[in-house]
Order: sequence, then structure tokens, then C-alpha cells
Amino acid sequence: MALASLQTTLSPLSSSSTSLPSLSLSTTRRRAIAFGSCVSLASSLLFLFNPNSSPLALGQLLSDELQQEEDRIVNLFQESSPSVVFIKDIELTKVPKTSSEVMANEDEDAKVEGTGSGFIWDKFGHIVTNYHVVAKLATDTGDLQRCKVFRVDARGRGNNFVREGKIVGFDPAFDRAVLKVDVGEYEIKPAVLSTSKEIRIGQSCFAIGNPYGYENTLTTGVISGLGREIPAPNGGAIKGAIQTYASINAGNSGGPLIDSHGHVIGVNTATFTRTGSGMSSGVNFAIPIDTVLRSVPYLIVYGTPYANRFLIDNLSFGTHAHQIP
Repeated sequence: MALASLQTTLSPLSSSSTSLPSLSLSTTRRRAIAFGSCVSLASSLLFLFNPNSSPLALGQLLSDELQQEEDRIVNLFQESSPSVVFIKDIELTKVPKTSSEVMANEDEDAKVEGTGSGFIWDKFGHIVTNYHVVAKLATDTGDLQRCKVFRVDARGRGNNFVREGKIVGFDPAFDRAVLKVDVGEYEIKPAVLSTSKEIRIGQSCFAIGNPYGYENTLTTGVISGLGREIPAPNGGAIKGAIQTYASINAGNSGGPLIDSHGHVIGVNTATFTRTGSGMSSGVNFAIPIDTVLRSVPYLIVYGTPYANRFLIDNLSFGTHAHQIP
């Protein structure tokens, strides 16, 4: 599928899109069905082991089970979110003398070109994100593009930082880019990676990112499909993408899709939107972590492949027209 068609169908996750009201209704119905099944199962088990059990005991059992599930998701987020960063793509109005000047004068001498997400790859400060999130920086020839990387600790432990991100390597064929930040004295937590080989349709998944600039946002859903094909920024196709119902919006691009153990199974990349509306249909896509594992180590060691070093960015992928999370 050519990237031109992306403007009317597939959107990179760096701009606005809104979920349809029907999605909320559908979610409510599924939850009602799930809750009803849970009640039926718990009631049967309770009667089987203790026929004299009261409705009060049944209610307490259900309450405990729901609380345990809620606590599990809360813990999942608290353990995983420190590995997720917020990326801001900015354009300077003048060339600064030092990096510190970029950080100090952003408001007066720069404008925000786009936002996205990423996750910490290792303790050396490598950050993995989508190429379309940092495409302008990757192809900058005037030394006016900059990338700021933010980490906000949702646990409130004061491990926040803001750093300038430097391009280490990128590969538009797989919509992949690696940044590096100087972590200094900050303690960082690399994401825990899984494999996409064991993913099954119907299993739970979670997306963490910064939609519309709201950092540390968690959305939940299921794996809806496997082996999908989505457009790549270089005009080719990325095969084997994961389809998910977990909400992915502008600013989520480059953030992790995680499983129930908090392990990364994919990188959130695109959402399908209704023609002319910019509204998400709930059909979202992530690049499998196994694909990422094949390219990121190469980019860290060798940098950008030679064929991509002089790539001219004539694709408005991910920041304005396409706006992927």
C-alpha cells in the first residue's frame, strides 16, 4: 500500500484522532458479558464447594477477584511506565551555539513540529522509536531540527529527566529509529522484551505512551489480528504487523505494546482512520518486537544503512496529515 493512501486510511501515531462512540458501547457490552460469565462461574464454584453459601459470600468473592485484577493492572503500569519516554520534535528559528541553549530557549526560539513516544532499550541511554516520529531530525541539513526526550516517573520517585536526543541510526523500511540520550546520574530502567512468536489472537495487551502530549497514558485491549501489512515511510510495506484494539492515538507512535507480564511485544505504529474524519476506528497496528530485535542492534552498532543516509524526506508521515500515536 503506497503512503499516499495513508492519508485516507492508515495514520501514523503523532497527531489527533478520536475514538468512535460505538467503540465505547462495544467495550461496555463486552465487559458486561465478561462480568456475567464471571458471576456465573463464581456462583457455580461456590455452590459446588459449599451449597449453603450466602449471596453475601458470593458478592465478597467477586469483589476480591475484581480487586485483584485491578491491582494487577495497576502494578503492571507502575513497573512498565518508567521505561517509556515522551519525544518532542522541535524546529529552531536560529542555530544555537550549544545544546544547553536549545533546552533553555525552546519556547522563544523554537516551535514544536510533532510528538511521539519511545522506550528505553538499554542502560546506556538508547531509545527506540518510530522513524516517522523523528524523520525531520533524521533528514535535517540545516542544523535546525532538535529532539527532546522526557521521562516522567509515574511512581513519583523523582527520576524525571529532560535530555536532547541524538540520532544513532534509522531505517525507514521498518519505520525504526534509535536515539541516544546522556542519562548522566539518572537511574533508567530498560524495557523488558518478549517475543512476538507466542502472541495469540484474543490475548490481553496494553499500550503505554503520550497521546496528545498526555504522558504516561495506559490503554487496554486485546490482540485482534496477526500478520497484517502496513505502509512503510519509504513507500514499501511492513509485513507481519500486529492488529490490536488497545487505543492508539496521536503521540503514541514509538511507544511499547506490552503483554500481561509487562514485556514488550510490539511497537505502536499506526491507526486506521475513517476517510476525511481523522477519527480512529479502533483498528490499530504495532510492529512485532521480533522485527525490532533484528534491526535495532544493527543500528546501534553500525548506524544508518548506507542506502538511507541521503534519504530525502518528502513524506509527511506521522506529524500532520497522518498523525500516528
